[in-house]
Amino acid sequence: MKLPPRPKTPYILDKEQDKCIFKKLNKFKNRKLSKDKEKLVRFLYTQLERNWRTPLEKFIDRLLK
Repeated sequence: MKLPPRPKTPYILDKEQDKCIFKKLNKFKNRKLSKDKEKLVRFLYTQLERNWRTPLEKFIDRLLK
């Protein structure tokens, strides 16, 4: 899996906590993940983007199917 995924909008790492989350997510880079876990990690990256609501809504829609 290529991490971090290419963001649709820029990543916002204004706060120290955002940077910490980004670093933690990067630890998944060299791990073998199930498809479900990979989707979840990709989703978590989207929450650091400027426009995080659209990916959140799409993720929820997929869960509801």
